[in-house]
Amino acid sequence: MMKKTAIALGIAALACGAQAAEVFKNADTSIELNLDLQFYNFNVVDTANAQARNYLLGRGTQLQVKASKMIDADLTVFGQFETDPDAVGDNATLVTDDMKFGLKSKTWGTIQVGQFDTYMEDELAEIAGAFIITGGTSSYGLSTEFTAGNDGRHIMYSNKIGDFAFGIDFTQSTNAASGSSTGSTDGSNGFAYTGSYTFGNLKLVAGASTIARQTSDTFAVASTSLMNGSAYREAKGFGFSYILDSGLGKTRIAGLTATNLSYSATAAYDNLTTTYNNFSINHTFGPWQVGYIGGLREAPAVSTTVSSAATYNENAVQAVYDLGKGAKLYVASAKLGSSTGLGNQTEVGFLMSF
Repeated sequence: MMKKTAIALGIAALACGAQAAEVFKNADTSIELNLDLQFYNFNVVDTANAQARNYLLGRGTQLQVKASKMIDADLTVFGQFETDPDAVGDNATLVTDDMKFGLKSKTWGTIQVGQFDTYMEDELAEIAGAFIITGGTSSYGLSTEFTAGNDGRHIMYSNKIGDFAFGIDFTQSTNAASGSSTGSTDGSNGFAYTGSYTFGNLKLVAGASTIARQTSDTFAVASTSLMNGSAYREAKGFGFSYILDSGLGKTRIAGLTATNLSYSATAAYDNLTTTYNNFSINHTFGPWQVGYIGGLREAPAVSTTVSSAATYNENAVQAVYDLGKGAKLYVASAKLGSSTGLGNQTEVGFLMSF
């Protein structure tokens, strides 16, 4: 899923992420605390009969703690914990986001375990939407992101060698053979392989993955975006980003082409391809940041209720005004190309990072 906090874009002027605050630091130990507070009005077409709903939300609010300790000049142990409450919800559930623990070597790279986005999701799936800071809901974003893999029961190795960087992800879900609702034994593990190469301001990324078919802790099929018990079994894609720096500000251009391949116990809905083609442009000048993301998603028939293939033309815009010291005002609007308007949304909000 598209994360609400921004991905690092390589230049501070385009980054929408939080500002870390050191709680403790000495020669070999560091502890950092970060808090994002996000409040916004969200209007979305989100029901089967295409009715518009209006919500006051705080999803995107996040508390993050990071800790690291140097073992020697080459090796560092690190950990991270995040919670994502809806700050305006009524006794909202305190949910977890990234929780990871790992070892980082300047020579040999990084290995980490826990629950977190795959390297493929962060580096490839979100490359065209990296400027987005909206909150929204778990169901809709400014564009539809292809499924790169599961987050939980996760081991990842990553490294950077000169201008080349790569990540290898392994995820494991509950063994479906022990579930009372299914006798299937397949799909308990997932793998993702992603590499990138940077030429100055140009970055190229490619990746492929097989996706665990069950969720981490249940016997349900992992993906809820498809019907008739269908999930995504494979993904692959290619993306790029380019940063143009001029006297008029910084402009980031990005593109993505990717596919998902379906899995279903029903033969008619098995091995079907969904394609995604996205393009975005984001410009920062002074305190302003404006961005556009457009996409063409071609989806197959995945159930008796979605009985024919369809093409969705998605378009979204976002504007952000930086008030300084971590405070931002923003507005975003998206149309996801459904004939009923499903998922069409407008969001106006405030984000404060400590």
